[in-house]
Amino acid sequence: MRSKINNLEKQLAQKTKDLEKTSNELKTNKEKLHEAEKKRSELSENKTSMEKSFERIKEEKLYVDAEINKLRTIKKDLETKLSEANSKITEIDDKIKISSQKIEDLEKEKKNFKINLEKEKDTIKAELNQRENEIETLKEEKEANLKEINELKIKVESFEQTISEAKGAPQLMDEIKDIMVHKGFLSDKEFEDLLERLEIE
Repeated sequence: MRSKINNLEKQLAQKTKDLEKTSNELKTNKEKLHEAEKKRSELSENKTSMEKSFERIKEEKLYVDAEINKLRTIKKDLETKLSEANSKITEIDDKIKISSQKIEDLEKEKKNFKINLEKEKDTIKAELNQRENEIETLKEEKEANLKEINELKIKVESFEQTISEAKGAPQLMDEIKDIMVHKGFLSDKEFEDLLERLEIE
């Protein structure tokens, strides 16, 4: 009987130890479970935060994508405008080259015109000087002819009275008129020859 009691006591003591051990393990496991729950909660919060961040990033990405599409459209428009501007610049450059060539040609024509104008002016001046000299010469000749005609008139008037009664006067007058018609003047030698030929003294 005593032996059974001892065995039972030993078993009870062992069970008590096992219970304490189990209790301690349970306590430890509860603590671990609490820590695990805490970590799970933290992980859940992190997950929620990450999901929110992901959603925010997705929204930001959508905004960025929209902005990129806008920028691409703007870039395309700018490229089109740039191409048109380059075409206009090329066209303007061509017009400037043509205008510059025309200006250069006009400058050459202007220079040549000035040169030719100066030459023409010099030629005209020379011709004017020549004409003036010719006019002066003609004036001198005219004055000389007028002087000679006046002298001749005086001679004719002087001799008209002399020859009016002389022999052959009408014939002398005819001869003088004929010479005057053909030559325009009568020299002293011709007049003396007429007098001798008509025997007028």
